[in-house]
Amino acid sequence: MKLDLLQSWLPKQEADFRPGTAAFSWREGRLLLEADFIDEEVGSSATANQQKMWEHGDVIELFFQRVGSTNYHEYQLSPNGFTLALHYPDDTAAIAVRKGERQLEDFFTSPPLEALAKRTEGGWSGRLDVPLEGAPGDRIRVSCSRYDYGSGRRPVLSSTSPHTVRDFHRTAEWREFVL
Repeated sequence: MKLDLLQSWLPKQEADFRPGTAAFSWREGRLLLEADFIDEEVGSSATANQQKMWEHGDVIELFFQRVGSTNYHEYQLSPNGFTLALHYPDDTAAIAVRKGERQLEDFFTSPPLEALAKRTEGGWSGRLDVPLEGAPGDRIRVSCSRYDYGSGRRPVLSSTSPHTVRDFHRTAEWREFVL
C-alpha cells in the first residue's frame, strides 16, 4: 500500500510543505515501511539510538497496531541512521508523556529492528523493517509521519493518516492494512 503524506488537519498545506510517500508491505513476519521525501535541507543532530529524534531534526515515524488491540508500536528513523523504538499499552500513554505524568523511557523497547536512511538527489529516504507476526488476512492499522526541519522555521509535519487534529497518536485515524 503506497500513500502520500498530507496535512489533513489543516484547511490547506503550509507553504513550506514538501511532498513525501510511504509504502507499507508485509511478508515472512516482517512489516516494511519505505518512505521517500523531497527535502532541500536534510539533517539531524541525533548522536545515538533511543533519543527523541523529532527534537533533533528530520525524522520518519512508523506507527502500527493490530486491529482490536489497544497497544501499539512507534519507530523513528533519522536521516543519519539513528532510531527510536517505543511500545505503548494504549493511546493514553503518549498523552501521559506529554503531560509529564510518565517518562518516554517507560515505553522504550528494543526489537530486532532493521533501518536504513540515505540521501537522495532531491531529499532523503528511509526504510524500516520490523517484526510483525501474523497471517494473511490479519488486519493492522499503520501510519507514517514526518518532521521536516529547515533553517529559520519550525518543523513542517505531515502524515499518511487523515488526522483531524495534529496528533499522530490518534490510532483510530490510522490506515487499515491487511496482511
